[in-house]
Amino acid sequence: MVNRVILVGNTTKDAEQIATTGKAMMRMRIATNQHWKDAATGENRESSEFHNVVCFGRLAEICAEYCRKGRRVYVEGRLRTRDYETSDGTRKYTTEIVAETVQLLQPRDDAPAREQTDALAAAS
Repeated sequence: MVNRVILVGNTTKDAEQIATTGKAMMRMRIATNQHWKDAATGENRESSEFHNVVCFGRLAEICAEYCRKGRRVYVEGRLRTRDYETSDGTRKYTTEIVAETVQLLQPRDDAPAREQTDALAAAS
């Protein structure tokens, strides 16, 4: 069986490192877009999907530092669905991508693109 996800999209806000005991954890949201021409009207259409991404360990630390709002990123990982209980006792479910590889596809304003890509790839 295969559980593999590949996304290329833009971060919707700065990645946030989550305080945990032990291993570092990071969360970010990525938006991906789809473009098509409506057959009935001939108009160009666009649709956006938003994806929750989590990273662990050294990759989480690096993503928290480099993945800023609006940056185009490449994410490769696997899907994970988990459940949790809200403060009012309601059980909720969420599906997220557990990233194994993250690459910045745009350079930071103050660093060469090659340096950033190398740092993220090395953490994988």
